Amino acid sequence: MDGIKDVIRKRLSIQHRGKNMIGSIAINEIKSYLKIEKIDTETQNEILTWYVRHHKLFIKTSEQSLKIQTFKEKTNIIKNINQKLSEIWYKTEIEDIILK
Repeated sequence: MDGIKDVIRKRLSIQHRGKNMIGSIAINEIKSYLKIEKIDTETQNEILTWYVRHHKLFIKTSEQSLKIQTFKEKTNIIKNINQKLSEIWYKTEIEDIILK
């Protein structure tokens, strides 16, 4: 049964290699690594906004503590993101995280 799931997941990942899929996997990994809630409870807005361009993940946030924490842990976060992408059979890797 696991073999069938792996084949289906591999075929889906081959079809959906868009930047949105890679970016959403990367952002979910960052949020789980830094233990960030998805939505700010006070303003009901997303804490992180992002986009992917040229194998770089651009992150925009207004919270300085998140920027500092992300910058300090950048190498570990990139390693975790690339490991997660390779588990889902993506050959694309994130090379850098740029904070705005």
